[in-house]
Amino acid sequence: MHSLWNDESASRCADALELRAYTSRLLGADADLVLHGGGNTSLKSPWLRADGTSVPCLYVKGSGSDLAQVTPADFTPIDLAGARALLAQEHLDTDGMMAGLAPLKLRADAPKPSIETLLHASVPSSHVEHTHADSVLAIVNTAWGRKIAREVFGDYAPLVPFSHSGFDLAKSCKATLERERTARTIGLILEKHGVVAFGDDARTSYENMLALINRAETYLRAHDAWELPTGMPPPRSREGALALACLRRDLSAVAGWPMILTVDQSPEVVGFIARKDLRELATQGPPTPQHAVFTKRVPLFGRDVQAYATDYRAYLAAHAPSGQDPRTLPDAAARIVLDPVLGLVAASVDARHARMTAQIYRHDIRIASRAAAHDRYLSLPPADILLAELHYGGFERGLRAQVPTPWPRLGEVALVLADQVEQIDVLLAEGSAVVALGAEARPRDGLLVLPAAESLDDATVIEVAYGFGGIDRVVTGRTDCAPAGLLGEILALSPVRR
Repeated sequence: MHSLWNDESASRCADALELRAYTSRLLGADADLVLHGGGNTSLKSPWLRADGTSVPCLYVKGSGSDLAQVTPADFTPIDLAGARALLAQEHLDTDGMMAGLAPLKLRADAPKPSIETLLHASVPSSHVEHTHADSVLAIVNTAWGRKIAREVFGDYAPLVPFSHSGFDLAKSCKATLERERTARTIGLILEKHGVVAFGDDARTSYENMLALINRAETYLRAHDAWELPTGMPPPRSREGALALACLRRDLSAVAGWPMILTVDQSPEVVGFIARKDLRELATQGPPTPQHAVFTKRVPLFGRDVQAYATDYRAYLAAHAPSGQDPRTLPDAAARIVLDPVLGLVAASVDARHARMTAQIYRHDIRIASRAAAHDRYLSLPPADILLAELHYGGFERGLRAQVPTPWPRLGEVALVLADQVEQIDVLLAEGSAVVALGAEARPRDGLLVLPAAESLDDATVIEVAYGFGGIDRVVTGRTDCAPAGLLGEILALSPVRR
């Protein structure tokens, strides 16, 4: 992994915070390091008050902002002394920690502080980076991960035993640094979580992160644990299209709302599904618990949606915290399906999140495969995974709560014929996924453009089904477009109530 630092670009940064945002974007541009809002960075620098005095300040990337596009406005200024006073407490749960951080914001309109704010406060260096680097997770998510981590990173990055994000993790990081830091230490390895790097300027801190990741990658390559098995993608077929439409209908019924599917038949995915140890590997759980918010703890093998739902409900009953409100529990529908005919199928509340879910699971495949190539892949116990699902989850339910406004068609799939292209923007704005035939339209989440077809033949309908999992409505100004053939069969499997 090579540094993307550019002297000319860096020289255009007006101050330390803008330079902090610049190096943050360099990290965020690499999906092998951070995925979809994951990862965070920080800067310790004085905050100037209106009266001309200053206080020590921790600028930490706000919760939910994309590291690949972060700007100075996305960093939340926190009173550093106040944050360290919180860290000095003996115990603080997540709600208490976030309540304690809220009045420490030095800019009222700043984003919500990251759950890792106290982790950043615990590190003495002025610049801190935190990522979920794939190569590091492929080392620490193994049976002998602690031993290997110490071998690979030594005192450059001492190992922090697993703690859930927030107060407990920050305390563990602080204790580890106080106990094990040497003059060579440039970071920390977070068991079953990721990696932290730090330095006294933006470039050093950023490049220290790359140095740690390169140590992990070098180890994996030296142990023949880098190249991934591949396979030939299965053909797209009429039977596959119907299977996807049935799968979408059944998953939607369990979830309680219409779901959008996305299909991944890349060679890496096909090679993973063909593994003889697939079930052993894929039922361990995700490499970092936050991934389960999108993917659930384990995938569905094949298409028995009801059997998966039964097993998932048993998992909830066995591991949900005592007194947990049942209304806050996740639904029991799978979000990842591994099928030898269909490939990897990801499901979510809309096309954007279905695509995100598929991308996250592809990274899980790479991590688990590389871990298994040099040791035995291990995730966290089920109860720890569920805690992350409960704490970070609920985004789908939150989006659905806004139906019928502003997205009355959230989760639907509309097939728009060429004579109705003006409806594309309307449907997308209403939350629908759209397949447009013969339209000239800019690429957007939830929009699939296919070549114009003189008739809705099976080949076109198959591509639509593989694009989003099915079809709920055909938008056309023609009166001679009665659903027939494969189109009629797939429309009949729509989960949308009319």
